Amino acid sequence: AGGLGKVAGLMCRYHPGSLICVTACMPGKDYSFAEVVGNVKATVSGCELSVAVFRYEVVKPSSEQGSSPDGGSGPPTITYYLMDHPIFREREDIYPAPQTARRTLEFY
Repeated sequence: AGGLGKVAGLMCRYHPGSLICVTACMPGKDYSFAEVVGNVKATVSGCELSVAVFRYEVVKPSSEQGSSPDGGSGPPTITYYLMDHPIFREREDIYPAPQTARRTLEFY
C-alpha cells in the first residue's frame, strides 16, 4: 500500500546512515509512545503558534545486528519528530484539500 511507507522502507534499506523524519500528528491517533522534547514557534497568517514537538527513535535491536544480504549493515536508526497542533489534528484527511483553500495553505 502507501507511497510514503514504501519510500521510507527503501530509504531504510539502502541509505548509509541514520534518517530523520518530520511529520504532523494525525487526528484521532495516540502518540503517548513519543517523548515530549519542546515547542517550535511558527507564524501562520500573522498569528504566532506554538507547536508541540515529540520525538520517537526506532533503533535496530542488537539481535538483528550484522550485515544485510546486499553487503550493508542493515537498517539505520530512524528518528521521528512529530509536530502537534490543532491545525494538524483538525484535518479530515491525510492531505487537506482543496490545495487553494486558506486552511490548507495554513496546514502546509
